[in-house]
Amino acid sequence: MGRKSRYETHVMPYLQQISEWVEDYDERQIATEKLGIAVSTFENYKNKYPELREALKKGKQNLIAELKASLKKKAKGYYYEETKTSTRESADGKVKVVEKTKKYAQPDTGAIHLLLKNLDESWRNDDATTTDIKKKQLDLNERRIDQNEW
Repeated sequence: MGRKSRYETHVMPYLQQISEWVEDYDERQIATEKLGIAVSTFENYKNKYPELREALKKGKQNLIAELKASLKKKAKGYYYEETKTSTRESADGKVKVVEKTKKYAQPDTGAIHLLLKNLDESWRNDDATTTDIKKKQLDLNERRIDQNEW
């Protein structure tokens, strides 16, 4: 029997971590920095092993879910606690003082607009003129290609 492939030694044991790494690293970084393999090798493994593709897909889905939740939170506004730690002199020596303050992050209009544009059809076509011009340009380009006038 020959030696194990690098997939078995460098990738397969880390499938769970790969799903988690997707949140912080791109595929190039995962291949080279985390797994110690070439990007081309990683691409070959993605094509050959469905469990690697599934691990990447799962990680991406988790990241998208987290980002959606964060965007919704930002759009709605939220309360958070801010902690400040300082040291003060007292008769007994230095005393550590911790101050906790509850604050409110205002709703973000950019996040609101983005969510409405993606979730509510009446907000999707807020730039219908530009969309119409792009469609006409595409039709014109297709006619030119068909008539070999490109």
